[in-house]
Amino acid sequence: MRDALDATPYDALLLLSFGGPEGPDEVVPFLENVTRGRGIPKERLKEVGQHYFLFGGVSPINDQNRALLDALRKDFAEHGPDLPVYWGNRNWGPYLTDTLREMVADGRRRVLVLATSAYASYSGCRQYREDLAGALATLEGEGLELPRIDKLRHYFNHPGFIEPMTEGVLKSLAELPEDVRAGAHIAFTTHSIPDAAADTSGPVEAHGDGGAYVRQHLDVARTVADAVRERTGTDHPWRLVYQSRSGAPHIPWLEPDICDHLEELHGAGVPAVVMAPIGFVSDHMEVLYDLDTEATAKAAELGLPVRRSATVGADPRFTAAIRDLVLERAATERGEAVPPCALGTLGPSHDLCPVGCCPGPHTQARRRGRRQPVRMRSTVTATANDELKAELLEIALDAAHRAGAFLRDGRPDDLGVAATKSSAVDVVTEMDIASEKLITGLLADVRPDDGVLGEEGADIRGSSGVQWVIDPIDGTVNYLYGLPSWAVSIAVRKDGETLVGVVHVPMRGETYRAVLGQGAYVNDRPARVRPAPDLGLALVGTGFGYLADRRTRQAEVVGQLISQVRDIRRGGSAAIDLCDVATGRLDAYYERGLNPWDYAAGDLIAREAGALTGGRPGEPLSTELTVAAPPGLFEPLQARLDELGAWHD
Repeated sequence: MRDALDATPYDALLLLSFGGPEGPDEVVPFLENVTRGRGIPKERLKEVGQHYFLFGGVSPINDQNRALLDALRKDFAEHGPDLPVYWGNRNWGPYLTDTLREMVADGRRRVLVLATSAYASYSGCRQYREDLAGALATLEGEGLELPRIDKLRHYFNHPGFIEPMTEGVLKSLAELPEDVRAGAHIAFTTHSIPDAAADTSGPVEAHGDGGAYVRQHLDVARTVADAVRERTGTDHPWRLVYQSRSGAPHIPWLEPDICDHLEELHGAGVPAVVMAPIGFVSDHMEVLYDLDTEATAKAAELGLPVRRSATVGADPRFTAAIRDLVLERAATERGEAVPPCALGTLGPSHDLCPVGCCPGPHTQARRRGRRQPVRMRSTVTATANDELKAELLEIALDAAHRAGAFLRDGRPDDLGVAATKSSAVDVVTEMDIASEKLITGLLADVRPDDGVLGEEGADIRGSSGVQWVIDPIDGTVNYLYGLPSWAVSIAVRKDGETLVGVVHVPMRGETYRAVLGQGAYVNDRPARVRPAPDLGLALVGTGFGYLADRRTRQAEVVGQLISQVRDIRRGGSAAIDLCDVATGRLDAYYERGLNPWDYAAGDLIAREAGALTGGRPGEPLSTELTVAAPPGLFEPLQARLDELGAWHD
């Protein structure tokens, strides 16, 4: 059994933050970094920088990060794990690229990243990942060996983040004059962002009406307010409000602004307010100026008593929470089950960002009329091949989800027979053909030079060396009869090697995915095969062909094998069976008569989850025979199937 404080496979933690100037001469260069590519004149940046000049040109964020860095190192030294902690910034020294270069020189190869942003949004999550990828691309250009980088999940509802904020609100309430304390309102504040960015924050299913960004903040506010009520016996009214708006006036941003909210409360006769900056990890410039300076001045103008509660900063409970997150992610990477910590109603955030999560403004671009693919990665790599894999995975996930939704939501009661397969028993429906057309149409839009091989007749050679292998409905008969075990299966090959596999199972609510060399996942969880049992204790999946003569022969093999294993299952979808091996729902799987579109995606997913795959002994999997099982079970099962003649009719 591993030590509970074991951080394997990780060998370092990177604290990644925004950065800030530390003197008057650094203000404008810092703002030029923040606004790079937007063409904002220097004179305008000087105006914006007045907030910093009020504080001597120094942002407190770097000192606060130094304090957190020191607290993390002390916490790890006292409690474990034995993991060095580095610090880098996106927009000012120490720069992220320089820190990563230092980490490479120190021999770090598996790095966890803690971003000082707790919630889902483009600017609070994805932009950090994009900067990581850009920094790694720079190091790749220098010929350095690149580490693999994984970003820790969002921690907005971790007890170690919420409890210090709750205590801060309680302390601020206690500091109010006693005659106004009971009637005080709580204004939970966070950084305003454009409505469009909020609505597309988080996974696709969270998009709309503020997306995950607003939903997560509301859940934290409600959780803190409930805790305050339990501790004080007073139910303080509260609202989520916003601050630090910086966009063009004509673009809608989240409202109300904190100052407008204070005016509204004063007009309603509210006696006092506690401002609780739940959207911020530390008391950096947005807190010092927008709350402690501007909002506090507005409250004084109104004659409204206010107090501002503290952010978590380097609170020991927060550093302990980071330790928990590190160990949780490390255990997950090792395939060990660790219950994640989360308060509120939303549960723990995902480890890996799903398709469509927090797209940035650049993803809306169009080039020559083609939709530009979105690169979504929590695990960051930067080689050209990995960039291609990330792009292909994004497109495959998008296509599989679109086709899955079309098939699930558009299935009529009477499917209508459009053609037949190899017998009059098993039909191809209009939906099968339409699903393939939907996928190939998408591919023609985003990657017109690629080849396509599809079950329903798509056969495009292409010129890029990339080939898409598509099964628009794997488990057609299940789909026809309304059984849930059907899937959309998409694999992507380059020069004959499978790089990406996606199997989307809409009726299970599961998406299996794998990238060559990067592991396999089901939804946001790593997929791993079961440890190999003895053959006699193995639960084995199989399938039958379309032709009656072949099914008869396959039944004979099953009749001889079933007494030599625990049991046999017949699910009706080769892609799902291979994924079930990858996740341990089956110990093994075999079948004769599969085509490349049946097994291409599932084969990669099973292999990346730790399975061995092949055909007859010494041969690759093929139409003749496909076998998948963990090492230790694969060999005896493959040998027994060969003896039984499972490879021929």
